[in-house]
Amino acid sequence: MTNTFFPVAMDMFDAEMHYQTFEQGELTFDRYKVDFMWAKHTLQTAIYRFKINGKKIIIASDNELPQDNSLESQTFIQEFKAFVKDADILVHDAQFNNTQYQECIGWGHSAWEHVVDICASCNIKQLILTHHDPDSDDVYLEELDQRLAQDYSENFESVCLAREGMIVEVL
Repeated sequence: MTNTFFPVAMDMFDAEMHYQTFEQGELTFDRYKVDFMWAKHTLQTAIYRFKINGKKIIIASDNELPQDNSLESQTFIQEFKAFVKDADILVHDAQFNNTQYQECIGWGHSAWEHVVDICASCNIKQLILTHHDPDSDDVYLEELDQRLAQDYSENFESVCLAREGMIVEVL
């Protein structure tokens, strides 16, 4: 959240902020646990997994699921699949479609088609795609959301685009 990459500086928040260094492993709080894996992004970014009342909620808002066949990429994909397996909810970066992605490889963001393909075998109940490309208009996003529900619902109990004001119920 530095001004170089994000337009909101920390001193602009009307809140008292406390930071804790988070090492690999699981942290336990009063009513939940959280752990993480490192995402594939241009900056050090984490994918967080929350365990609450026997449910798993995973947030991967900045993560590039690589499409090449290098050993490094395939290792990352396997680690990712193991991390998200059996999630009740996965919110994942899907900024691009496959065509757009070819022009943006290495930017730290995924193609929605690849996210759906990778996650289809991970027993994820609800897949919510987020971090939409700013050049995508409402018509494109609505058509994509309908396509997801129509063409990919066999692999998930629910698959959709994130939207402002959305309320998600843990199934």
